[in-house]
Amino acid sequence: MADFSEVPDHQLLQQITQEQESALEALYTRYATSVFSLAMFMLRQPPLAEEVTQDVFLNIWRKAATFKADRGEPKAWIMSIAHHRIVDVIRSRRRAPPITEPREFDLLELLPSSGASTEEQVERNLDRERIVKALSNLPEAQQQVVILAYFEGYSQSEMAEKLQQPLGTVKTRVRLAMQKLRTILEDYGTEQS
Repeated sequence: MADFSEVPDHQLLQQITQEQESALEALYTRYATSVFSLAMFMLRQPPLAEEVTQDVFLNIWRKAATFKADRGEPKAWIMSIAHHRIVDVIRSRRRAPPITEPREFDLLELLPSSGASTEEQVERNLDRERIVKALSNLPEAQQQVVILAYFEGYSQSEMAEKLQQPLGTVKTRVRLAMQKLRTILEDYGTEQS
């Protein structure tokens, strides 16, 4: 396999459109841990999180040509694909009754199969702690909509119905919550430097 360590993400995506499997492998090496972590955080089931991670990279292989560099960074695009896939899984699980209760998982099962380094694991755990801490700084109504939207997969219309609130109120809460979270997380980032 060629050395892709210095190749920018957008070039890897371009190479994927030309069906270069090694470019997909390089992208997988860079982002599988992030995708798996998000899936694990939202789904809390290692086998399901691994399946979602594989689905995301299969989707990247199939749809790399749809990436538009002028609309954002490749990492944001990849994580958006991951988030949408996870939400799809959550919604389908909400419709279908569970066959068995999810079992408790060992800490070791949280590690993705891509072999993330200890440093990456620590960084991922710190990111998770920062997000949870930032979320706790939001007013309860804003916490509620963020949790429903990003961790339980509700659409804004579904949240309005569930919370028995006007859609405009829900949209405002989501927007304000995201603005506050961004500010809080940026502040955490400067504190760490």
